[in-house]
Amino acid sequence: MEIEMMQQLLAIFTLALGGALIVYLYDANRILKQRSLILLMYGLFVLIIGLVLPDITSLFTSDIFWVFWSALFSRLLAIIGICAIIYSVLRG
Repeated sequence: MEIEMMQQLLAIFTLALGGALIVYLYDANRILKQRSLILLMYGLFVLIIGLVLPDITSLFTSDIFWVFWSALFSRLLAIIGICAIIYSVLRG
């Protein structure tokens, strides 16, 4: 029980740090006006949501059906986020 609580707190902390990073990149984007920075922000957003989705889902429900599908959807979001980040880096 305590380990689950620590995982959920770390997931919320990760979500907050990811949000701060995205806000920082948004401010940089307003100054630089580069499209690749927007793609990087989208990729980071999707990646962060993908990382914390199973922990946040377990916070709200303990049904094995939702836990399984959130873990699967989390992997898909992580793959999409990483692909968006790679595309933004290659784009320059």
